[in-house]
Amino acid sequence: MPRIYELAAGGTAVGTGLNTRIGFAEKVAATVASLTGLPFVTAPNKFEALAAHDALVELSGALNTVAVSMMKIANDIRFLGSGPRSGLGELCLPENEPGSSIMPGEFP
Repeated sequence: MPRIYELAAGGTAVGTGLNTRIGFAEKVAATVASLTGLPFVTAPNKFEALAAHDALVELSGALNTVAVSMMKIANDIRFLGSGPRSGLGELCLPENEPGSSIMPGEFP
């Protein structure tokens, strides 16, 4: 998602860049990129970068998709490993450690 790294710095209040120093936006983006180690750049369209939050919405959607997928995987593992009396019992997970789940490694 390269659009998440576009900064609106240097666009002033409405995105025109009026009364800012030449090269200010590029210098800010380069400084932020060097401090974070991430590829931050200045936004090519400052109006869009200030007014819309499309990149953040896109990132939120991607994270939501990952979260839903992980939840489905976890629920499938739990459902397939259910049993032995009324569940499916198709998936047999080995025990981590012998002993109590409250105090792993403790032997009776």
